Amino acid sequence: MIGEGEISDSGYSTPGLDRALAVLECLAKRSGGLTQSEIASELGLTANFVYRTTQALTAHGYLTRDAEKRLRLSGKLLQLSQPVLDDVPLAEAALPAMRWLSGETGEASHLGILTGTEGLVLERVIGTAPIKFYVERGTRFPVHTSAPGKCILAFTPDVERAAAVAALSFEAFHPWTISNATDFLACLDGVRQAGFATDLGEHLEGHHCLGAPILDRNGRAVASLWITGPSQRLDEGRIGDLAPVMREAGRLASSALRGEVLR
Repeated sequence: MIGEGEISDSGYSTPGLDRALAVLECLAKRSGGLTQSEIASELGLTANFVYRTTQALTAHGYLTRDAEKRLRLSGKLLQLSQPVLDDVPLAEAALPAMRWLSGETGEASHLGILTGTEGLVLERVIGTAPIKFYVERGTRFPVHTSAPGKCILAFTPDVERAAAVAALSFEAFHPWTISNATDFLACLDGVRQAGFATDLGEHLEGHHCLGAPILDRNGRAVASLWITGPSQRLDEGRIGDLAPVMREAGRLASSALRGEVLR
């Protein structure tokens, strides 16, 4: 059981806020949801506090409650995390390009951003292939193994990129996973030159991805979109064939986010 003492203290005399954020973080780790009593038990909080907090978060749309009274995070937090450029929300701008990409490739397309040392899936469009590979909204993923993580960092200003790479743990999921900063920075240089990135089972064996950055007017990546599929279907040869399609999808999403007229 996680004791109350392990709830992060901001140091600003806001214990109610600190505990409410702990409730959200607790639910973020439980995709199946938790009841109010389970939350209270895990965090060492009183039942009254958890009741009042979860009722307020539900009323504001940040939590949902199912028929078994299990609470889960809603999609509202994902909406808040989306970059907005010139009053255009990221997902709204990217969805047409994502639908086009899925239509051209048959694979599921995804939209994601970086949050600290992890990636976060914001949106997805399920493909038309008979066997469908896709990742649910809200899923977090390692940066150093993922096509979207590589895309975003490759098109991040040098100083910020160096700081971000220095913060990564480089967990080696497989012998072929990039496991050090030197090799990863070299990989990012290649991604920047090519305009796309790949994940050839570097995190999940048999699961391949191909991604491209979504760029602002300064050429900085604010997000990435990518397709994912089984390695037998999305092998290196097909990835090479689809690279121009992937770059075009990134261009379409970037132009839409910047409010440019598409051609």
